[in-house]
Amino acid sequence: MKNKNYDKKIFRLVSILNKLNNGGKVSSGKLAQEFNVSIRSVQRDLDLLNTAGFPLDMNEKGVYSFMPGFSLKKVMLTNEEASLLTFFHEIADSLGKNFSESFRSLVTKVLSRDDGSPFYVKLPEVQGAMKNLPFMNELERAIRESKKVSISYEGAKKTGEYKVCPLKLINFDGFWYLLAMPDKKREFRKFRSEKIKGLRLLNEPFDPPRNVKSVLDRSVNIWFNETPGEKILLDIDKDAAHYFKKKIYFPEQRIVKEKKDGSLVLETRANFNEVMRTIIHWIPDIRVISPRTLDGRIRELLSAYLKGSRPRWG
Repeated sequence: MKNKNYDKKIFRLVSILNKLNNGGKVSSGKLAQEFNVSIRSVQRDLDLLNTAGFPLDMNEKGVYSFMPGFSLKKVMLTNEEASLLTFFHEIADSLGKNFSESFRSLVTKVLSRDDGSPFYVKLPEVQGAMKNLPFMNELERAIRESKKVSISYEGAKKTGEYKVCPLKLINFDGFWYLLAMPDKKREFRKFRSEKIKGLRLLNEPFDPPRNVKSVLDRSVNIWFNETPGEKILLDIDKDAAHYFKKKIYFPEQRIVKEKKDGSLVLETRANFNEVMRTIIHWIPDIRVISPRTLDGRIRELLSAYLKGSRPRWG
């Protein structure tokens, strides 16, 4: 990522914090227009602020404010300091173990100065520092120069050789992956970074697809595909409805109906692997309305689990 992209992100965070700290509300749609970015990018900024310890409350769909009682003055931070703290939350684990540990200590001191603080921040554990993982420098160079690479990759049964077009280094749930296309194929594949056991740079250029960013923007987990998949309708129980109003759990998630009993009907468009783990996580508060093939896959997985056999996701 180039420095100018860092600068743009920090500028957005400073601007958002300034609006919030002045007691105002921010709209993701208006912010997207103001910054000339996608709504998804703004949502990622807001999620980052929230997970970094600056609690947000969604007053209505797409409209956010600080939770009642919270302000930067109470934690003695300026807008610039808070935005930098948020930004470093995102990249700390890419800068090495010592920096990561120091950063976590800093966050703890700033946001929880004593046991009487009303706010507590739980930072997620991550796989490790990106710069400490093998072949990252070579992969970064290959991606920047759009050059193919040959990798030795540890599979479930044996290590194989793959010639690929590297597209992005991506992080989902604390794990780093190489997003790439197999040579002469226009499809996305993901490779766990720590399973890459060898790498050779090739002097073979390729044309990267133009839709990489849009595909990543709509993704919610590592099981995304290049194609959006089919339309899926989900019934959300009233006890879980609040969470689905506040957070995006599925690609292109939108509420299509709010029932009188407080339950919701959600619509998403995704491949089955991208949504099945989330659906199972929310059982019994979620049910598949359509398609029936997805409902059948979920039932097969649960049945296999109850019988003591190993479920097959594919």
